[in-house]
Amino acid sequence: MVHSGKRSYAEHAVETASPSSRLVMIIDLLEGALLRADRAYKAHDLYEIHCGLKNAQTIVALLRDSLVLDAWEGARDVYRLYEYALDRLLRSNLAKNPELLMEAEEVLRPLMDAWRQAAVLVGVNG
Repeated sequence: MVHSGKRSYAEHAVETASPSSRLVMIIDLLEGALLRADRAYKAHDLYEIHCGLKNAQTIVALLRDSLVLDAWEGARDVYRLYEYALDRLLRSNLAKNPELLMEAEEVLRPLMDAWRQAAVLVGVNG
């Protein structure tokens, strides 16, 4: 029963969060998925590698697909960065190659930082 209470609390938190807060929640999930995959590579745990990378792929696809490409000048460039990162995550999972995960992270980390900063600015000014 405690588990359903936690789930209900989490669902309510997401439902009542501002769009910028939801974005930060998604970025936090992405960061957790990347960390999970990285730790799994170090532990040589194929199942956890797969799970972490699949979660990261799902989140990056969500971020990519939520971009409104004609809303701002840089949206298409960000879209291409997400496409590249998604390709690296997929290939990392297929080949079980941690270097490909690192390539994806090199692209995603600055984007995650930028989205967090933008969420703070919107929260302050919005």
